[in-house]
Amino acid sequence: MTTIRAAAADVLRLQDINTLAVVFAERADGGGERLELQRALSFDEQDRELGLDTYCLCVSSGTAHYGGIASWSLDERGLAIQLFAEAARELGLDEEVRVEVQLEPSLRARLLNGLHEVLAEVSPKEP
Repeated sequence: MTTIRAAAADVLRLQDINTLAVVFAERADGGGERLELQRALSFDEQDRELGLDTYCLCVSSGTAHYGGIASWSLDERGLAIQLFAEAARELGLDEEVRVEVQLEPSLRARLLNGLHEVLAEVSPKEP
């Protein structure tokens, strides 16, 4: 299992780059190990033709993978993701990923809403 201990987490709606991102970072300044779950705010025909009309996972190495999550859950300890083998291999992660982060109720609610929006086609499993 890959474990990321995050000191910071947030949901960012970045209109200027057409992106909604749920970001978990090892350091409060956004540095260190990082996992980002991103989705375009809108897709164009080229996105659809290339199969990029879905969510994207990005890691601190700069590697990105479109799709790839089998299941996810968010609880008071953080985020748990089960990746498909191809996504795990490409991202350099294990198939089971745990992001540990201290979540206040308001942040947990914001992250949960952001994850539902970014991962619209992947149903969460019960924590």
